[in-house]
Amino acid sequence: MIAVEDWREALLSQRRRVFERVARAEEDLRCLDVDVQPEVEEEGQEENLARLLARLDERGIAEIEAIDRALARIASGDYGRCEACDGSISVQRLRALPWATTCVSCAAAREH
Repeated sequence: MIAVEDWREALLSQRRRVFERVARAEEDLRCLDVDVQPEVEEEGQEENLARLLARLDERGIAEIEAIDRALARIASGDYGRCEACDGSISVQRLRALPWATTCVSCAAAREH
């Protein structure tokens, strides 16, 4: 079993990476927001890129929030416990999704 402190460090590292990705996306969005009259085709391409970067930004923010909730569960001693059945979340699941809040069984049941 991996020590809780190791999970905490992994989550903090992931959080930093997501913040950097979101910051780059926000900077790219600002670069697109200039008062230049582009050609119609270029304008369409820039709008598509802006929408893509905005979605990345929203996903990044959601990921940061999930990581913050996982860090709070570590602090409260609830990390690795399923919020639905109070059973253990497998190490394999936590390795794949360190901010998981449910075990595989409860996650599958929720999806159906």
